[in-house]
Amino acid sequence: TDKLMPFFGDIMDVTFTAQMEDHLDKVEEGELGWVETVKEFYEPFKRDLARAKKEMGSEKAGVPIGEACPEDGGDLIERRGRFGKFIACSNYPDCKYKRNLPGSERAEDQPTDEICPTCGRPMVIKHGRFGKFIACSGYPECKTTKPVTLGIACPECEKGQMVERRSRKGRTFFGCSTYPDCNFVLWQRPVAEPCPKCAAPFLIERVARGRRVQRCWREGCDFSREAEITVA
Repeated sequence: TDKLMPFFGDIMDVTFTAQMEDHLDKVEEGELGWVETVKEFYEPFKRDLARAKKEMGSEKAGVPIGEACPEDGGDLIERRGRFGKFIACSNYPDCKYKRNLPGSERAEDQPTDEICPTCGRPMVIKHGRFGKFIACSGYPECKTTKPVTLGIACPECEKGQMVERRSRKGRTFFGCSTYPDCNFVLWQRPVAEPCPKCAAPFLIERVARGRRVQRCWREGCDFSREAEITVA
């Protein structure tokens, strides 16, 4: 955040965020055009981005943390990898010392009641770069995997199940487990509850600005309701 503020201070300001959310709501309601709204945001952002690329230090170079490497005495730096930030020696690849940041450890495997169809060992839920998935506990000897389903059948092919996935940019979406045979995708979380109005097989929900709104997935049905936000 400290590195971004000098270049994107206006975007990170809460007033700007509130104004942008208000504009997006008006676009959704047809009061504003989306092209003009995006252009109004993008033009100054493009200038800020160009300046940041020129003046901001490289993320790959890492940020020194003021500690010496316990293995070779080199400077320890904070770097970003595909699973998040970690501490490593600045003399990499000659020195391969690294450790996790406090609180950044990868989640432990969760047991399931499923048995691996390939080798007969228990299956577990793992947390990977693109979200949760089910895998054989015998990895790396057995590489059998399958997606974690949401208990909702794909409405397009009616063969697969809806699963949670993560894009390469980190955005969560929901697609069919038979991908690439079926390309059905939702960007809002499906809820395993039939629509009370038209009996569509599931609802979709959006959480924004402190509100959790569930509505019918089926086009043409106007069912919508506000649901309580539960705190874990």
